[in-house]
Amino acid sequence: MDTPVTLEHLSPEMVEQTLDRIRSFNAGRTDAHGTYVISLATSFRPYYSLWRIFHDRQAPLFIRTLAVTFDAAVERAIVLLQNCNVILEYRDNSFFEPYYGQSDDIIPFGKYRGKRMAEIYYIEPSYILWIANKFQPSDRRYDRLVELAKLFSVVHFELTVQKRKIASVSQYVGKPGDKLKELFVTVLNVRLQVDSYKPDFYVDQNILAADRDGNRFTFLVKAAAQSLTPKALSCRSRKISQHETLHLLSAKVMSQYEIHGVRYTRLGYVKLAK
Repeated sequence: MDTPVTLEHLSPEMVEQTLDRIRSFNAGRTDAHGTYVISLATSFRPYYSLWRIFHDRQAPLFIRTLAVTFDAAVERAIVLLQNCNVILEYRDNSFFEPYYGQSDDIIPFGKYRGKRMAEIYYIEPSYILWIANKFQPSDRRYDRLVELAKLFSVVHFELTVQKRKIASVSQYVGKPGDKLKELFVTVLNVRLQVDSYKPDFYVDQNILAADRDGNRFTFLVKAAAQSLTPKALSCRSRKISQHETLHLLSAKVMSQYEIHGVRYTRLGYVKLAK
């Protein structure tokens, strides 16, 4: 997924921002059970589409079209996959070309006769779930349809059911008391909090971040000066933004804890690069 992307409708800066958006989204997610992939548009297929690739299946599963621009397609895919712990990638459309002409996903019976499963799933996912779980084929030629419907049921679970273990790949880093150096992490969330040990309003930033392996960290970025209100940073404080990549020159492991199966490493004495 690190190959360059050249798109006429986007500036190089916008392309890089969009790729950063994918990298930020993937923090804490895994490819242990496959990936979701955006197929890049071509002059013959001027749209970007979403596919699901399973490790134990050669052919990718077409899910739906997304948009006619790369940045819009990425944003739409991220919205669709917000409850999913599977990573998102992109690939050249040549990878998917051999699978466009296949017809084994066309329903030969019922009210959707002649329609492809992806079309039906978009319109009425419950019908595909019925085929996956309740349909009793009277002919072996329908076994393939049931198999594909079961793959769509996996996709349906990944896209619609909220999960409490999005970052289950997170592991502890170091041990309490260890000093870590040269960490690069992506900010997942920023929460302002007032330092209750100081008078007036010293507003700190409570950071949740993840490294490229999905390991999660929490730490404070202390206020550089007093604020006029508990709801805003001091003008002297460095504002940390969501999706920003931070370079931690050094930090000390203060503690480690687990919530809902997700492991966190709490850092202190954090020194940020300028």
